[in-house]
Amino acid sequence: MTKHVSADYFPCIDRGNGAPILFAHGAACDHRIWAPHVQMLSQRYRCIAPTLRWFGPSEWPVTTLEFCEKTHADDLASIIESHDCGPVFVVGWSYGANVALRLSVDRPDLISGVAVYEPSSTSLTSNPLDIAMHQLSMLETFLPVTDAAAKGNGIEVLKAFISAVGGPDTFDKLTPDLCQICMDNAHTLIPLLSAKHRFASVTASELETLPMPVHVAWGEQSGEVWTIPSKAAASLTNVRGHAIVGADHIWPAKDPMAFLPWLASVLHHGSRKQIFSAAAANVGNASCDRSI
Repeated sequence: MTKHVSADYFPCIDRGNGAPILFAHGAACDHRIWAPHVQMLSQRYRCIAPTLRWFGPSEWPVTTLEFCEKTHADDLASIIESHDCGPVFVVGWSYGANVALRLSVDRPDLISGVAVYEPSSTSLTSNPLDIAMHQLSMLETFLPVTDAAAKGNGIEVLKAFISAVGGPDTFDKLTPDLCQICMDNAHTLIPLLSAKHRFASVTASELETLPMPVHVAWGEQSGEVWTIPSKAAASLTNVRGHAIVGADHIWPAKDPMAFLPWLASVLHHGSRKQIFSAAAANVGNASCDRSI
């Protein structure tokens, strides 16, 4: 289905009833990445998973809007308002985690809670050494991606990007469905990499102002591009951090049945254990949650 906001239509999953959850996907993917999560969660919640502007296989109308977190956060706010579904519990992963945090800071009236996995914003840390290490890690991690982008080959950029975030040969190990989703979104990587203000990122001081519950998780096998900002956010007084044993950056997509019990643990209390008992039974030590 689609969500109509002003002159724009946003491809979207909207399923279930109950307290609303809004999902924000990461780079090189779209709303389809959340389909397994929605299938389980929609038994008790209203799950809304839109494709962010410019993502997905569909054509988007020409606009003067800038490709950046702020634009995407504003779009999500418009979706919430247009469909009168707020306040929502917002869930974000990677670039979508940055967008979710931006949305929460800009429009806290629309948000009931926040759960993000591995935001990548340097601005989440104020420690000079961490800032320097994070910027260096960004350069080293994404140098092959920027090199491929300079040659203008979208598929090679995609392969380099997937290897950067998931490790060598990750692209070749993707399931057919995941591979197709990534291929359909290869065109977004060069605009994302070249956007002047793509990271209109939330700062630690902004994050500390949020009145709602905030949870930040990271994988113990992930690189410093994601662990440094995540751990910095987790050190704030109003944020709870979760280190996920055995997980890497693409954990939410490649192992949704392991991601779901963690998400259940940070959602509203109640009878969620009944919903996730089957999923939790499939979770081994590789996805254990250690809260700090």
